[in-house]
Amino acid sequence: MKIEKISKEPSLLLTGNEATALGLAKAGLKFYFAYPMTPATSIMNFLAKMEDLNVKVIQPENEISVINMALGASFAGAKSAVGTSGGGFALMTEGLSLAGQSETPILIVESQRGGPSTGMPTYNLQGDLLFVLSAGHGDIPRFVIAPGDAAECLYYSGLGLNLAWKYQTPVILLIDKDVSENTFCVNEKILNLIQSEKPLLWAKSGDYKRYKITEDGVSPLAFPGEKDAIVKADSYEHDEFGITIESEEVEKMQEKRLRKYETMKKAVEKLPAVKVYGNQNSNIALVAWGITKGAAKEIAENLGIKLIQPIIIEPFPQKQMREVLKGVEKLFSIELNTTGQMAKVLNSQGIKVDGKILKYNGRPFFVKEIEDKLKKLL
Repeated sequence: MKIEKISKEPSLLLTGNEATALGLAKAGLKFYFAYPMTPATSIMNFLAKMEDLNVKVIQPENEISVINMALGASFAGAKSAVGTSGGGFALMTEGLSLAGQSETPILIVESQRGGPSTGMPTYNLQGDLLFVLSAGHGDIPRFVIAPGDAAECLYYSGLGLNLAWKYQTPVILLIDKDVSENTFCVNEKILNLIQSEKPLLWAKSGDYKRYKITEDGVSPLAFPGEKDAIVKADSYEHDEFGITIESEEVEKMQEKRLRKYETMKKAVEKLPAVKVYGNQNSNIALVAWGITKGAAKEIAENLGIKLIQPIIIEPFPQKQMREVLKGVEKLFSIELNTTGQMAKVLNSQGIKVDGKILKYNGRPFFVKEIEDKLKKLL
């Protein structure tokens, strides 16, 4: 039997966590803070080991310290990120609100595992989507990005860090255990797509207003120690200078952050927020996110139907989703959780989901089990 030679360029072999670390470093990460928590721990280990990436890795005593130290580093002008799983992120939610109020850039890697509570530390579920979308008290502009393999982790971690600094807001990179720890082939050229972008900086003229009211809601940044700039960050509601207020002028700051969110929504529509696989013209579509996109993609190709993969979930890419849903008469959600959390997100956006295929024993989907359940639904 003759075996034909396959000509293919060499690929990088990376886990999702390794790819996330590389993407963050390429986008200019300076500090990474984390307390060990499966399945996010290997991001910390990888960055600590790879000294040539020039990222300072710090392990504080708990997750509350993790996020507060990271916010302090960002306030001082250093691009910072943290990593954890659902239980650790639960401890970080007060810090998330602080980031929202103080408009401090931060990227949070939340690698899901089976929950609630300790749950199943070494098995996978996608049960944290609704949590990260609504975590923290008050209205907090945020991005939520959910890559489905290492190549997407590489690209979207870098994009996410740049978005955090461009819009001075939290970005949550929501991956899951099987993305974090599985090994994938990754095209090295993706690294060329990631650059460290500079944020909007103060022009160094006039009195510095940390929370200057602008048309797009984004205020120029300055950092402590800069000449002629008094830099304040406040967890309290504040005026343009960062001075605490409780007058009716608080409306101006609330509306400023709302305008920033509207600016973020427009930006998402220009980014690769949604991917489509399979038969683009099919009137039957699957929707899958995170690791489930792998098995769902194979199903779509086998059955000649469409697969839609939302990657940027908040702000929700309404225009892109409406475009890829044109002609779709039946839509089915495939998820590793008990309630169909992505289906709930879609329903909240006015997108009807006709059925859900769910699995929640910690194991991944197999192609045949999806096929069998889908045929019953059809």
